[in-house]
Amino acid sequence: MVKDDHGAEGALLLRHLTSDDAAQFSELLQAYRTEMYPAATVDSERDDAAAALLVDPKAEIVGGFLDGKLSTFAVFFDLPEAISGSRAGQLDDLYVASHARGQRLAQRMIEAIADIGSARGWVHLRWLVPDENESARKTYDRFATPAAWKSYALWLGDGGPW
Repeated sequence: MVKDDHGAEGALLLRHLTSDDAAQFSELLQAYRTEMYPAATVDSERDDAAAALLVDPKAEIVGGFLDGKLSTFAVFFDLPEAISGSRAGQLDDLYVASHARGQRLAQRMIEAIADIGSARGWVHLRWLVPDENESARKTYDRFATPAAWKSYALWLGDGGPW
């Protein structure tokens, strides 16, 4: 998937990320972690998270490049959908670098993933949004419908988030 999106907000090259993108992806992933969980520490086991995600056979990662710089990414999954007997998309993470905000990149990324899903016959694309992320919810309210379900998490391992 390669898509040159020349919207009014700026030229954006969208494509699946590969191992060649590991350095830029690692930097952006670290910025995402820091923004989402400022008090969290990144231990050595997580240092290679970007490289591991890029080769994970179940995850797909689309990146958005502005002027050759990775400025946004989305991690998603193609899943079976039990009720319809078809498939659905699950957007797990979406991040736009602070320097690239205000250009509707989140919407453009989701629309690109929705195009992938349409080509694959998905019945829907779904994603989770933290309750306290009002900015993201306002963005998504412009082009998507809030789902009629609530999300839960059961933290495993040491019992705490991440």
